[in-house]
Amino acid sequence: MTTATTMLAWTKMRGEEDGFELIEHQVPKPNAGEILVRTRSASICGTDLHIWLWDEWSRENVELGTITGHETSGEIIQLGDGVIGHQIGDHIAVECHISHGTCERCMEGNAHVCERGEIFGVHRHGAFAPYFTIPAMNARKVPDELDEAFASIQDPLGNAIHTLSGGPVAGCDIAIHGLGPIGLFAIDVARAQGARTIIAVDWQNEMRMKIAADLGADLVLGRGDDVVETILRTTNGKGVDTSCEFSGSPTALANALRSTRVAGHVNVLGVYGTDPVVPINEVVFRYLTIKGINGRRIWETWDTMHDLLSTNALNVEQIVTHRFHWHDFQSAMALVKSGECGKVILDFDE
Repeated sequence: MTTATTMLAWTKMRGEEDGFELIEHQVPKPNAGEILVRTRSASICGTDLHIWLWDEWSRENVELGTITGHETSGEIIQLGDGVIGHQIGDHIAVECHISHGTCERCMEGNAHVCERGEIFGVHRHGAFAPYFTIPAMNARKVPDELDEAFASIQDPLGNAIHTLSGGPVAGCDIAIHGLGPIGLFAIDVARAQGARTIIAVDWQNEMRMKIAADLGADLVLGRGDDVVETILRTTNGKGVDTSCEFSGSPTALANALRSTRVAGHVNVLGVYGTDPVVPINEVVFRYLTIKGINGRRIWETWDTMHDLLSTNALNVEQIVTHRFHWHDFQSAMALVKSGECGKVILDFDE
């Protein structure tokens, strides 16, 4: 148990770009069923960038005064009443979708989209702080095979795995649209799961396009390429078996629909600033299955992820390009905004 009673934490205080301050909070105490965690690392997510920019989604979902940050790992230092299955000293990562377990969605196995659910670091205080509390049921022990330096990246890695799971991968042609960190994780996972051909598509981020090639993408397309024509030509006119759209670009979504084979799968994790115009006739006449992806299936996605990590099948160290001390959060966010990075991790002091 910590002897500290207060802590400094990055808090969204002003309704404007940046708008964060490092201010003092009470160290939280775990309620019944919760654990208190000392933060070891926290990764910066696209959601954090939305909050930083204070866009429409953020204004509707984040209350000013919130400690944000949801991709995290740490050490359990206190157990609330009734907690079983965890011990003080366990190194855990967090599933950020907090479910209540009683609604129809939870009962059917879709707790990640609980009708009464919250998101850690969005709807309640998160992990851009030295300590946080979380329901014990949202903590997952970090696999021994995973370098603890990368423990906080399991949330976005799980997003990539969940997105790929919406269609066939092994022995198939896969297109990854959008090469942010989750798209890069998806390339790594598709390679590990035995994809026949991986086509990676970005707009003009040459750094991330190079990482994609290094991770095993067979073809990397950018701004100067006719994406649909090239994918169709590469697949003998058929299109890929499974397309994954991570970018949130309406153009990328249209390209994915037009370059997926008949009776193929298009899985969409990207979030769009405005509702995109969808070429719906492509969906109808190509008999496509479109699946929206939200978070990770609890705990199915995590089980798949830990199987991959336990066999050292992934190369996550190639995707983590920068590390900052957590006090340098604002510099880290500026880098994420620039796009000249892969995954960015904040490290916390012991």
